[in-house]
Amino acid sequence: MWFKSVGFALSVGMALVVVLIGFTLLSAAGLAGFSASDAARADEPEPQEVSLQPTSQTTAPHAAASPEEAAAIAAGDVLFKGNCAQCHAVNEQVVGPALAGISKRRPVSWLIPWVKNSSKVVASGDDYAVALFNKFSKQQMPSFALSDKEITSILVYIKSQEGSVAAPAVAMASE
Repeated sequence: MWFKSVGFALSVGMALVVVLIGFTLLSAAGLAGFSASDAARADEPEPQEVSLQPTSQTTAPHAAASPEEAAAIAAGDVLFKGNCAQCHAVNEQVVGPALAGISKRRPVSWLIPWVKNSSKVVASGDDYAVALFNKFSKQQMPSFALSDKEITSILVYIKSQEGSVAAPAVAMASE
């Protein structure tokens, strides 16, 4: 009889181990938990503005002033990492341009169609789109089936990250 309770305890223990391993993997991927950059940002003063409108202030990380803005930043973070981070970073050029200050360079009404179908904007003859296309070796940005709200969330996330220093990349040893 005692071995039944031991078996139950072992199965509960194994379930906890699986949950902990899953959380560790999600944390390492930046999808759950806290990172070293979160701890570093906790010590920084937090401004209260999260506006997409151009300002005369220097770029710095912005804190959400409301639960709605915090939700938009969190949604934008997930969408940015899933759709944009392969080619873009906020504060440095990767395959495509750095996105810090994007809402100062182009209005949201221009950015939404650009993200949805940049080829169409380039084909329309838009001077900025054509110049951007040419500057990046005529490498076309893929089209994204994102809603206007999702694109706006990405823009809010980008604004919240402007001027922040990215955490150092951790290389996996392949030796």
